[in-house]
Amino acid sequence: MTDEQVIVGVSPSLAGLAALRWALGEARRRQVPLLAVRAWQLDFGPRARPTWEFERATAEDARTLAHGAFRLAGESADDVVIRVPRGLAATALRDYAHPHDLLVLGAGRSRWLGGPVVRAAVRGAPCPVIVVPPPELTLHGRRAGRRLHREVSDALSRLPRPGEPEKRPGWAENGPAWHEK
Repeated sequence: MTDEQVIVGVSPSLAGLAALRWALGEARRRQVPLLAVRAWQLDFGPRARPTWEFERATAEDARTLAHGAFRLAGESADDVVIRVPRGLAATALRDYAHPHDLLVLGAGRSRWLGGPVVRAAVRGAPCPVIVVPPPELTLHGRRAGRRLHREVSDALSRLPRPGEPEKRPGWAENGPAWHEK
């Protein structure tokens, strides 16, 4: 019996979802458990203290986000252990990792360097780390993404709503408009 596991940092970004799918596939291939970690923190300053109800609600939001990330990735979280510790993401990931584990993270917007969470986790991880690059779609930048979003929104706005007849240019109410000379 081995205590090996695959650990994935959960993020709803495209790179995070790619990492989630990769980690799930790797855990299945190795036949080891998958541990999904979504850390959370509250920063109210040194004098303010949140209520325990607010802390509990924030932790539950993190758990909901983790389950939602699996749905967005088209996967089920039924056989996955999900942890939502309070604290910095890199610290939480390092705390769960052991030398025999594999840590999987999404690279973020940049192809390989990742953001501060990835760099901090890689720097202090006690185990091998896989940094999964974002999908090709994200590499074309925000401008292309916004343009694609606009085009899709425009196309969707032209579709008829349920129960409305489809309106096409050059068509009369009951079919094509025939013009005779």
